[in-house]
Amino acid sequence: MKTWSRKDFLKASLIGGGAAFVAGQTRLYGQVGGAAGSANGDIRVGIVGFNAQGFGHLQNYLPGSRSKLEGAVLVAICDVDDKVLAKGRDAANKAGLKVAEFKDYRKMFASKDIDAVVLAPPNHQHSIMTIAALQAGKDVYVEKPLSHNIWEGRQAVEAARKYSKNIALIGTQNRSSEQIMGAIAMLRSGKLGKIKWVTGTCYKSRESIGLHDGPQAVAEGIDYNLWTGPATLTPPTRNGPRGTVHYDWHWFWNYGGGDITNQGIHQMDVARWLLGAQGLPNTVMSFGGRFGYRDDAETPNTLVSVMNWKDSAPLIFEVRGLGRKKGMKAMDVYRKSSVGVVAQCEHGYINIAETGGAIAFGNDGKQIEAFQGADNGAHRKNWIAALRSRKVKHGLLEEGHYSTSLCHLANLSYLAGAEKANAQLADAVGSDLAAKDAYWRTLDHLKANEVDLDATKPIVGPVLSVDGKTEMLSHPDKLIADAANNHPLRKRTGRGEFTIPQLSATVAKS
Repeated sequence: MKTWSRKDFLKASLIGGGAAFVAGQTRLYGQVGGAAGSANGDIRVGIVGFNAQGFGHLQNYLPGSRSKLEGAVLVAICDVDDKVLAKGRDAANKAGLKVAEFKDYRKMFASKDIDAVVLAPPNHQHSIMTIAALQAGKDVYVEKPLSHNIWEGRQAVEAARKYSKNIALIGTQNRSSEQIMGAIAMLRSGKLGKIKWVTGTCYKSRESIGLHDGPQAVAEGIDYNLWTGPATLTPPTRNGPRGTVHYDWHWFWNYGGGDITNQGIHQMDVARWLLGAQGLPNTVMSFGGRFGYRDDAETPNTLVSVMNWKDSAPLIFEVRGLGRKKGMKAMDVYRKSSVGVVAQCEHGYINIAETGGAIAFGNDGKQIEAFQGADNGAHRKNWIAALRSRKVKHGLLEEGHYSTSLCHLANLSYLAGAEKANAQLADAVGSDLAAKDAYWRTLDHLKANEVDLDATKPIVGPVLSVDGKTEMLSHPDKLIADAANNHPLRKRTGRGEFTIPQLSATVAKS
């Protein structure tokens, strides 16, 4: 790794006033007022949120770790929970590191001893932290999804444009998969003919989180105001195995969006990538419900969404949280995988697994070509490469914004829907072959789980039209359009000290 020479130092000094240093010369990386890096030239990294995914990131910066990213060192950790903070401190100490500790991410971002931050808090904090970190002159790796709502995701994209001397990358790691790149090259070659449709699946077992009565206490040591951030400040109404605050927030609209924004964003991103779809779809329609049990959660455990673009094939996305049949934890399989993406073409199809490997089949089911391997770990290495080169090749923030927004659009149609009988649902699905296939397979899945759809009717959402430039929704019924556009999943600006800066009027630029 190149280190600072006296010549480099003098060259940077002659530019004057902390102005930009040429990209790739080692640390400073062109940031006005940026930090100078550690004594040995390593990138100094701070991590925000490491109770779940973030703890994996933390391992990437610990000496002696098998997943250690060379050229970077952990210097700071941040979490609103004292117990989680202690967990990070212990891991760092065992690796021989003494790190700075913060509960408030804003104080971490103000530190001049940090060059880059990895953000892995709950979803509702992703955009506001991304913007704040960029404003503070930090490079940013933000975990998926980019946002809790469409509007704030656009503000994060505009922040990356405005503070363009900083690097901003989203953790949709399949973007670094050479196997998927190979599969896409095959699709683009026309060997399988035109794409007819793409189906994404997120079949993951999600058991009941339990049913409780009213507000629950927040555990001691958690700064709940900081944890809530831009969301509505309200007591937790859950108390599952993970307690009243952590993880189960995924299933509440104030913080998450269900499994489509949790796991599904990965497959949604791959599906949109395969399609070559630019921007948001022209229409979206969803149906589903929370079946099989009653609990505190709000988001559906079963959701089918159909999205259409004028210039590409349709995308069908399916979420299932129940097993193959009642009492079974094993999940359904679609075209050999439970979590994956299938691109159906005229002369065959490509199946992309959750881990990134891909196989092309003919319509007769015979294998044509395999793109073996699983290199999702390459994405975090590519993050370090982006910091060195000052260019993001994989994981562009705007791509993450569009893929994340597809998840929000799917949820918005569902939320704008109403309970309907099976016959009405069948009519709503219409004549689209791929959508009808998903409908019948979902019906069979629910029957296998002994769900009585006469007693628990599915929610059937309207077909919403999407304006790709304003990123707003329309519908012949103005009440439905207004409800969708005013919902917090379309736009929420935050609260008080956690108000999200408006950096874009609403117009998309691509």
